[in-house]
Amino acid sequence: MSKDRQEITTNGRAAFYATMWNDLRQAAMDCGWALGLHGSLASDMDIMAMPWIEDATTADYMINSLIKCFGFSDFWIKYQMQVDKTSKPNGRVVYTIPIYADFYLDINVIDKGE
Repeated sequence: MSKDRQEITTNGRAAFYATMWNDLRQAAMDCGWALGLHGSLASDMDIMAMPWIEDATTADYMINSLIKCFGFSDFWIKYQMQVDKTSKPNGRVVYTIPIYADFYLDINVIDKGE
């Protein structure tokens, strides 16, 4: 049994996040970090990040590189953007990055202990 066209829905939020994935992954890789997705992409984009090579950049540097994928300038990142940084169990730190309106990234970082 096939679906009628009216039964097919698209989550625009998930489609937006999916289009950004390769840029985010490449920016992290350039910093020596690996990313993994988790979650549904229904409301936000949940990302796991961990240093992948011995001389990976700091987590803050990698986060700034990810933010730049959305076209934000260094000035905007430093003086205008409100990035929440929250400590979690097991040494995990979550960076919540607003992108536009209620679109945002939650990046769960397992840092290398700096």
